[in-house]
Amino acid sequence: MKKILILNASMRQQSTHKVLKKLEDHLNGCEVNFLNIKDYDIKPCLGCEKCMRKGGCSLEDDGLKLLNDIRNSDGIIIGTPVYLRQISGYLKVLIDRTCVWYHRSPLVSKPIFFVTSTQVSGSKAAIKYLKDLSLQWGTLYTGHLSRTMFTIDKSLDENILSDFQYYLQEDHKKNYKPSFKQIIEFNTQKVLALNVLPLDKAYWQENGYDHKPYYYTCRINGPKRFIGKAYYKLLSYIINKNKS
Repeated sequence: MKKILILNASMRQQSTHKVLKKLEDHLNGCEVNFLNIKDYDIKPCLGCEKCMRKGGCSLEDDGLKLLNDIRNSDGIIIGTPVYLRQISGYLKVLIDRTCVWYHRSPLVSKPIFFVTSTQVSGSKAAIKYLKDLSLQWGTLYTGHLSRTMFTIDKSLDENILSDFQYYLQEDHKKNYKPSFKQIIEFNTQKVLALNVLPLDKAYWQENGYDHKPYYYTCRINGPKRFIGKAYYKLLSYIINKNKS
């Protein structure tokens, strides 16, 4: 049975919570872990870079437990209210603690889905940020749902999580088509991993990412492969030239 983590990043159990609960009803056959971020004491990242350079975290708090729950899930659904066209501060504090996941992500190929709720506007900017986050984590973005005060009670399309559920199956991930942006981001991360931090290099080599056009076998057409390879060579040349 697939383990799904649903994270409510609101301090209240109102609009965002309501939509997430409706989505939970569409996850029959899955083991769902519904968590409220308000129940955790999460300290802000210190920016000490211990996680990147040595491994582990300088902080000891509930954030470590929550990040471990996310890490151990097969699929992730994150819901947040929109404040000033952005995600909630509580969620941002947690995300800041995942800095090392840009370098050594434990979430590669896991499907992810986002929910935003707002009075009227601001969801577009928040979703843009979350989609970029999913790219940096190496997750498999499967869509989002945005609700306002006028649509909060609107019923959900019965196929709203169809892509999310489809990509929960490992053998389906070979059908995924990463975007140009994903290919460029992957190769940026690969160059940094193989040329900057020793822990990154060991991790990428251990997982076999160092000799692949993307994290896992999927559908990458010729132009994307060519551009990704050319970009990797160019960026590697620039970094090594500046190191010498």
